[in-house]
Amino acid sequence: MTGTAAVLALGTALAGCAGQAEPAAPVTGQATSPAPAPTTPAPSPDNTAAPDDDDEVGTDFSAPGDQLTAEPAPDSFLTVVDVRTGEHDGYDRVVYELAGEGLPGWRVGYVDEAVEDPSGEVVDVDGDATLEVWVTGTGYPTDTGHEEFADDLRPGTGDLEHVTRPLTFEGMTQSFVGLDEQRPFRVTLLEDPVRVVVDVQDD
Repeated sequence: MTGTAAVLALGTALAGCAGQAEPAAPVTGQATSPAPAPTTPAPSPDNTAAPDDDDEVGTDFSAPGDQLTAEPAPDSFLTVVDVRTGEHDGYDRVVYELAGEGLPGWRVGYVDEAVEDPSGEVVDVDGDATLEVWVTGTGYPTDTGHEEFADDLRPGTGDLEHVTRPLTFEGMTQSFVGLDEQRPFRVTLLEDPVRVVVDVQDD
């Protein structure tokens, strides 16, 4: 796996990732104080994390009250083309795969209510806790030339109950992860292909 290109990190809550061939350079996120804050069939085996999604990234989990952020590379223009999940020893993983130009950023943290931007509609998310995932540096599929992933996932792992379909508006793509309770989490960037990886600690 090749190293990450220029990603402007806002802090050091996250670091490091590994690929299948050779480790990628570390990408970090910043833990900050939390901001105030369509249902489709269950996933097929195609939405199970691929082998190159399975590597341990070696970074600490942030507290549930933290918000993790990282800036996209300049002029990034990407689309979330696939979402998949996987179970691992000690954590569950959600993978947002992207296609297009550049490298994405993110803003991830727990919210009391899943509110869709920009409509303001409340999204029905399974579970007792909701992790809001923003992937930044994205564009509309009609502009990037890549089709956006259009399904909800319900992995049925126990801790990880629901991942809503990604929706893009003005350079940001929003998704919600429904969990049984608020749990420590971490966010990592992997490449070849470009992926934003969200790990949630389990029991």
